[in-house]
Amino acid sequence: MTGNIAVIFDMDGVLVDNFRYHLMAWEKFCSRHGKSISADDFLEYVFGGSNADHLAFIFKKELPAGKIAGYSAEKELIYRYLYHDNVVLLPGLKELLADLKTAGIPMAIATSAERANVDFILAETGIQEYFTAIADASMVRRGKPDPEVFLKAAAMLKTDPADCLVFEDTLKGIDAALKAKMKVIGVATTHHRAELTEAHSVLSDFSEININKIRELFS
Repeated sequence: MTGNIAVIFDMDGVLVDNFRYHLMAWEKFCSRHGKSISADDFLEYVFGGSNADHLAFIFKKELPAGKIAGYSAEKELIYRYLYHDNVVLLPGLKELLADLKTAGIPMAIATSAERANVDFILAETGIQEYFTAIADASMVRRGKPDPEVFLKAAAMLKTDPADCLVFEDTLKGIDAALKAKMKVIGVATTHHRAELTEAHSVLSDFSEININKIRELFS
C-alpha cells in the first residue's frame, strides 16, 4: 500500500442482486425484436459487460451508435419497470458503507451500467451520500474486462489503483479489477463462490466483511 485506501463498488450484483431482472428485461427485449437469449448465454456472454457488447451478441453483429443508444434505452426502461419496488440492498451493505464513511475511506461506484440505471438504484436505496465518485458506461470507451472503468474511478477518487479495493460479482469484473492492479473481493450473487477463485477473497454478502478485514488485505 502506497497511501490511503479507497473502496470501489460495482453496482449490478454487488449493491443489489438484480441479475434476474436484467435477464427478464433482455428476454422481453429479444422477444420484441424476434431474437432470443438463454439464461446460460446471458450469464456467460452478456451480464457484466456494456450494452454495446450485449447487443452485438444478440444481433450477431456490431451496431451503429444510434441503434445502440435506442435499443439500450428501450431495454433499460423495461428493466427499471420490472425492478421498481423490488430493489433491496445486499445484507450488511448499508452498515459497511456507514462504517467506511465514518472512517474517512472514500468510495466510488464503477459500473458498466447506464447512468439512468445508476440514478435509479441510488434513488430507490437512498445511498447517494456515501459515494464521492461514480464512473458509468458513458465515461469509458471499453467495457469490462478492460480495466478502464476502475481506473477512471480511482482517478476520480485521486487514489493510486494499488490502494483500491473493488467489490465485484462477475468474472469479467474481477478480471478487470486485477488488470487495474487493484485488490478485489468477489461477491457470490451472480456466480457461485467456487467460480470466483481469482479474487483475493469471496463473500456471499456484506455481513461477512468489515473495515479491519479490508485493511488486512493491504497489510
